[in-house]
Amino acid sequence: MKKLEQIWKFFVFTNLLIASAAAAQVLLSYEIFHLSYNLYIVLLEFAATLLLYNLSIWISKPKDYKQSPYERTRWIFGKMPIFWIINVLAILLLLYALAQIHFQTLLYLGFIGVLSLAYALPLLKIKGQWKSFRHLPYIKVFHIALIWSLSTVGLVYVESVNNLENIAWGSLLYLLSCKFLFILLVTIPFDIRDMKQDSYYHLKTVPLALGEIRAKYLCYLLGILHILLVLAMPTSTEIKIGLILCDILVLLIFKTKIFKEQNNFLNVYLLDLLLVGQYALCLFSIEVANNLIR
Repeated sequence: MKKLEQIWKFFVFTNLLIASAAAAQVLLSYEIFHLSYNLYIVLLEFAATLLLYNLSIWISKPKDYKQSPYERTRWIFGKMPIFWIINVLAILLLLYALAQIHFQTLLYLGFIGVLSLAYALPLLKIKGQWKSFRHLPYIKVFHIALIWSLSTVGLVYVESVNNLENIAWGSLLYLLSCKFLFILLVTIPFDIRDMKQDSYYHLKTVPLALGEIRAKYLCYLLGILHILLVLAMPTSTEIKIGLILCDILVLLIFKTKIFKEQNNFLNVYLLDLLLVGQYALCLFSIEVANNLIR
């Protein structure tokens, strides 16, 4: 168990887990749209997500990381060779993927990149101090959901259209809406966990505005709403089953782990794992259906 915990911490602390989640969400978009995978877009999403999340960590480096109350901060800055090796490899992977995609996709990616950097970099002057978009009142989770929706769904659409593959506009908008809602569902628990820390730094988040109990109820409500939206999603029944199974699993994990054991810092990262699991469940549902047909 200790070895498994060390492996889990490695993937969480290095942001390899969240980068894998982003790649899995891109693959899921291809499945929902019934398109062939574009490996370059998947690799691009993985590398870009890894670099952006690690940039955010680097920007927030404390003066004396050894005195930080957060294990993740102590772990990362105490193992800088690992940090740099992973990021150099990610840069090389990103450059390779960028060289394989259309120019219009590059322009779209640049737009997403600006939005993403605005989350991490201090681009706004608020009360005489430079702040990032995450410091804007109640914007944080919506900004994250927007970036993830545009990158894991919109990016697939733009490159596919450039490859003359047809995707109905209505299907695109519906999937963007569903993705936005699902990312909100799995992001708000992070803000619930960080309520004390955000309050200390005078950040205004949705859970701080609603209160802890109502923020938890909101998560359950979003989960139920996502299930209802999936039922009408313009995709195959097999994928709908996989998506609904994932929603049920998310709600169960809320009840049994994340909201029950809030002192466990790593529990909430199970939601990042479920971003990978959502894709896996859809593949499983498709495979079961194919076997039944045979």
